[in-house]
Amino acid sequence: MSAHASAQNPRSRLRIGFLSGIRHAVPYAEILAQTADVELVGVAEETLSPAWMHEDAAQTAKSLNVAYFNTLEPLLDPAAVDAVIICSEPTRHAALATQALKAGLHVLVDKPIGTSSEDIAALAAAEASAKTSLSVINRLHSPAVQRLRRWIDAGNMGLPLHVDVEWFASGAHFATSVERPELVVDPALSGGGEILNFLLYPVDYIRFLTGLEVLEVHCEASTLFSGLHRDNGVEDTAVASLLLQNGVTATVTLGRVPAAPGLGPVSSSIRILGSHGNASSDDDKPQVSRFDTAGGVSALPVEGPSSIAILRRMLNQWEQDLRSGSSPAYGQADAAASLAVIDAAYASVAAGQPVRVAAVVS
Repeated sequence: MSAHASAQNPRSRLRIGFLSGIRHAVPYAEILAQTADVELVGVAEETLSPAWMHEDAAQTAKSLNVAYFNTLEPLLDPAAVDAVIICSEPTRHAALATQALKAGLHVLVDKPIGTSSEDIAALAAAEASAKTSLSVINRLHSPAVQRLRRWIDAGNMGLPLHVDVEWFASGAHFATSVERPELVVDPALSGGGEILNFLLYPVDYIRFLTGLEVLEVHCEASTLFSGLHRDNGVEDTAVASLLLQNGVTATVTLGRVPAAPGLGPVSSSIRILGSHGNASSDDDKPQVSRFDTAGGVSALPVEGPSSIAILRRMLNQWEQDLRSGSSPAYGQADAAASLAVIDAAYASVAAGQPVRVAAVVS
């Protein structure tokens, strides 16, 4: 049995708490509450956090019918909790995750894992000396993405040579999908704009589908639609060209736009151009389509509304990994690789030219 498993209390109910509950905690908790043998212990906020954070976190706890603590200590005690989920503003993700690892708890961090290379270095050091696991929220459990990867592995498209990803958030859902707009547009809380907020998902897809690392980024960003973004000096849209290993290329178009092409808060699509065919997926149409060189087309359905299906699959897998002592399929190293691409994208915007991706601390 792994060191991760040996650190976990071998009880039937997995006790989970939330360190901060001001972003995304409610949908995560609602899924976990439906999972057999999971106990939601409560929501905690740092004592010195602003009053509005305590109010929001307390409201989260009330909506979930769990305890609220105005200090972190009750949920940093391995005698009371087995694992914690970090649902603070992004600039506090790494610090809270580091505290929890040092306390001997399993940790699941909301995205992004951090907002700087210093965050990544601190987390890597904490994880290296921890006997517990560090996992990161991700969308790689998407049924469509998993289907695309299986088709690639089966050789149905030959070698993937180019990947194109579009990722759009609908401004119509801005006020309801981000809890508070300042969590996205205020750099002191968000760490950046929509590049930091969204680019990691397309980069995760591209790395997962190709098995290759990103070497170079050429990115252009703008603030086209949102007055809130403009007032805070952060971008709402961006286009990135990526050079991967073996000469493979990728493009990403992302943004928070007035009306996204889908039915919910977020819409994304993926197209893979292979040496012997291409395939595409769309989050709002639960199917994956494949086109072959002979003119054939096949479209196979996949399950449910994308965001709901992805989140349920990911959280259920995390819970199973904790019980079995398995290492997380997506952890600090993967999140750090995506953050390195984001750093290069911001550097490219500033320089107006391609930028090499820095080596990742591990």
